[in-house]
Amino acid sequence: MTVRVAQAQDTPVVFDAAFLQAADAAALDMSRFALGNPVLPGDYDVDVWMNGEWQARKSVRFVAHGGGADAGPCIAREELVAYGLDPASLPAVDDDPCLPMAQRVASATTRFDVSEQRLDIEVPQAAMSRRRPGAVPPGQWDHGMTAGLLAWRAGARRTDSPRRSDASVHADADAGVNVGPWRLRHAASLSGGHYSRRHAYVERPVAEWRAQLRTGVFPLGNGTFPAIQLRGISLASDARMAADALAGYAPRVKGIAAAHATVRITQNGILLRELVVPPGPFEVDDLHAAGRGGDIQVDIEEHGRHRTFRVPFFPVPELLREGSTAYTLSAGRGMVGRGRSHGVVQADGRHGFPGELTGHAGGRLSRGIASLVVGGAIATLGGAFALDIARSRRSGSGSTGLWRMRHGRQWADGTLVSLGMAKGREGVSRAMGGSTVRADAMRRIDVLIQKDFGGRGILGVNASHVAHARGKGGALEQAVSWTRTWGRLGMDVSLRRSRRHDLAGRFSETAGQVNVSMPLGATASAARLHATALAGAHADGARLGIHGNVGEAAETRYGAAVGRDRRKGSRFDASVSRRMAAGEVVATIDSSPVARAGSLSASGGLIFHRGGITPAQRLGDAVALVQARGAQGAGVAGGTGARIGRRGHAVVPHLTPYRWNTVDLDPAGTSLDVGFVATHRRVAPTAGAVVLVAFETELAKTVLVAGRLADGRPLPFGAEVLDSQDRSVGLVGQGGRIFLRTERTDGQWTVRWSGDATGRCVLRIAPDATTAAGEPRLTGACE
Repeated sequence: MTVRVAQAQDTPVVFDAAFLQAADAAALDMSRFALGNPVLPGDYDVDVWMNGEWQARKSVRFVAHGGGADAGPCIAREELVAYGLDPASLPAVDDDPCLPMAQRVASATTRFDVSEQRLDIEVPQAAMSRRRPGAVPPGQWDHGMTAGLLAWRAGARRTDSPRRSDASVHADADAGVNVGPWRLRHAASLSGGHYSRRHAYVERPVAEWRAQLRTGVFPLGNGTFPAIQLRGISLASDARMAADALAGYAPRVKGIAAAHATVRITQNGILLRELVVPPGPFEVDDLHAAGRGGDIQVDIEEHGRHRTFRVPFFPVPELLREGSTAYTLSAGRGMVGRGRSHGVVQADGRHGFPGELTGHAGGRLSRGIASLVVGGAIATLGGAFALDIARSRRSGSGSTGLWRMRHGRQWADGTLVSLGMAKGREGVSRAMGGSTVRADAMRRIDVLIQKDFGGRGILGVNASHVAHARGKGGALEQAVSWTRTWGRLGMDVSLRRSRRHDLAGRFSETAGQVNVSMPLGATASAARLHATALAGAHADGARLGIHGNVGEAAETRYGAAVGRDRRKGSRFDASVSRRMAAGEVVATIDSSPVARAGSLSASGGLIFHRGGITPAQRLGDAVALVQARGAQGAGVAGGTGARIGRRGHAVVPHLTPYRWNTVDLDPAGTSLDVGFVATHRRVAPTAGAVVLVAFETELAKTVLVAGRLADGRPLPFGAEVLDSQDRSVGLVGQGGRIFLRTERTDGQWTVRWSGDATGRCVLRIAPDATTAAGEPRLTGACE
């Protein structure tokens, strides 16, 4: 039943109870529905939604206005602003939170659904703060709770051959501790009795700079310079903190409308945006274009006339949106093994300029070697171009250099061309990492051409040529491939030829491969058969296999294959894995004429918190610890099959940092005596956070009460039932029946209804008889 909270007096509608087929029709309370199903004053626990987006679960007070029967919600100014309302849209003096919404914001409305306990606030878009899609204000980020984390992997493998047998055991652990916004992380592995540390650092987000601050031992590398292991400190921008529309690259669309016009923006036939603009210049700067590229088509419709133009788009990695900046500042000591290290200072950055131009520059100083990289990228009607120039110089010696150029273009008919060229000394990149600058000069050219024929498949041709100076040889790689699908059946064919020559001689090889994959049933979960055939000088054989999954959530996966190679003979391998609440177990076997092998591995995660230790299948960049006390067996949507455990906890292993994530509970599987105040929450965690998502539960039996008035007639249909704290707990149904969830029925219950001067009574509940199941049958009498 949906209740409409009216903001203006609607025309009353009179319902004639005589039309209802009930002996006590005259006792039915129909007057309260005369104005569209009004809300009675009181406090309600509701889910608040703003323009279709869930905002909060809270207690809201409803008060009547102007002596009417309808009550409206009381919502404070700061709450509306937190929900996304522009403060400028509210009156300068707004000290009455119970004022009707339409009097506070023009054209705003509210609706309350009593059965769903849902309050919808609808506000014109112009009155909302302009937020990019996906953006969450830093003030609403959740740093999570104090907790410990452990992601672990362990396994053993044994190989038997005619000459020897080998056995190995390995273990990996990623451990961490969260305290407020601070993250302590340590990763290590143990194999063959040897312990090695991968990283150990402390990190926290810096919201003001949209960056992450990290100190300790960690890998440093962002594509500008080769990665190194650094013991020091780093401040690096984090693109995840930006809005979805600002992630990656997409061009700005600018135009001029001569009159009120409809602008449609498409890419590869897919509508990206449609908007109505007034006369004059317009600009769209938050497109979320497809990453695979393709020019953007813009259609401007004015009075039935169409004007179109094209905006070039090809996503080379170097491009940034206009106004976006990415940077890294680092200093410390580079770790080169066996306890040796050397000082490193590095700074690099990229910035998007007007005109679809991106510039970038960076420098690294290490072991007396100064390295500098400058370059840029630009999007044009002829495609995207990127150019880098790198120089490296050691103190007291000469310098070396390298330049690289990339070009890409995609046409509307599905044709894609990508070209890359480089010339210089191979050692420049190594010099940037701190090693020698002496190396041979080289030239490299890479070409990729791809054509999409729609339903007839995709054809790809690529080639790569490398030539070394001083007659030290080179290599040429050529390949052609074709991929096509027929429904759920897929096939791809490839042919590869490689030639190489160096001081040892000349070598060449030609190889071909055909892959076919098809389902063994009509359902989406049906097993798939896959076959592969290879032909070449070093690989000549075939392989036939099957893989699939079992279970409602595909928790068990399996695969098996047989193959034969001209040189190695027959081979068989199989694997099976089982995903559980506490982790995953995988077993494999492999048999060939040369050797037999078997392995067993397991992985999982643990969260250490104030309420105990909760296992998880795995741990992502941000996780949610769901708490619902007494709700053992309830499912967690998005938790990869996770369910509330006996201690009232479950883990959602993957949340997206700095974005709104929804967490929902599915009551199916838990006791009927468990009630949920809410089953929907949303959180915006920071990276690495363990967010506590607590669902309030009510542990009480569900009882059915037959309510009667003092004269023996059923309670009026639609009357509201209140508990001892005057909180609405339900409505009277047909025949005076009331569903209540309570441990004690001897408390004070109040029933109220409108349209009658005596429309209120105190309900006394007592057992009247016993049901066939042995449960007491309850009746309630009004006093």
